[in-house]
Amino acid sequence: MKISTFALLLFFSPTIILAQEAWLSTPESINQFRLRVEAMRPDSSQFDLKVTNKTIELTGRELEIRIYKPSGTSVKPTLIYVHGACWVAGSLDSHDEICRYLSKKSDVNVVAINYRLAPENKFPAGHNDVYDAVEWIWNHANELGLDTEQFAISGESTGAYFTAATALKSRDKKDGPKFSFQLLVYAALDGGGSSWSECKDLYFNDAEDIRSEYGSPLWSDNLSGLPPTFNIFGQYEISRAEEELFMRKLKDVNVVTKSFMNEGVGHDVTNWLSVQTETPAHLKAIEYINEGFKIK
Repeated sequence: MKISTFALLLFFSPTIILAQEAWLSTPESINQFRLRVEAMRPDSSQFDLKVTNKTIELTGRELEIRIYKPSGTSVKPTLIYVHGACWVAGSLDSHDEICRYLSKKSDVNVVAINYRLAPENKFPAGHNDVYDAVEWIWNHANELGLDTEQFAISGESTGAYFTAATALKSRDKKDGPKFSFQLLVYAALDGGGSSWSECKDLYFNDAEDIRSEYGSPLWSDNLSGLPPTFNIFGQYEISRAEEELFMRKLKDVNVVTKSFMNEGVGHDVTNWLSVQTETPAHLKAIEYINEGFKIK
């Protein structure tokens, strides 16, 4: 189903979302937001890929993943994708088109993760789901036909938040997944910051959660040893300051970093999810993926 630019802007423009933060204060309003996000699914038919849905069993729960594979028999890199939508919404379906696009245009295998949503599942449910799913994918890569020699993680908005937290946790676990790079798009990185404050209140229980080891990637005590990090942010991005600070802090501890400012836009998740027309952010993402995987 194709969607109008107006419909997308109505629910993902940063100014509109800020005005609606109080609107996300009741179970009914959150459910309405979820339904509207799902109703905005773009048309994914233009990208012909082998797509497989799989249920994975983790401790005490099951999660869904979706694997996208381009045609061809050669070994292809693996890119994990973590969806955003304010910690409370989003799914494999709502982010299907961007995953297809990244897989097709970069010629890599993409694996999308469905995690439990807030506020029904508070911190650290989402963190644990994403990390545990990534670790499961890493450990079962052979049976899934996925490569771990070239293995990276990406996400947009709150999905980028989980991406950065997962990269930190993976670094700390000796037997954890090893990432070639992380790609952060329109990222939320500060659990205690003012941007998206009410959304954060729906996920975090209290300040102690935010100050915990992986609760706020921006304020981690140790950012050294992280994989090369690519960041795409909007010129008028509501979380631009935290993204730029995060990248400076990474650079200070000798992490390879590259940033791209998408001029004239804010939290431009609308156009990121709908790839009917390629934006500078899409083109830069493909460039970063190719660079990170050393694809020529």
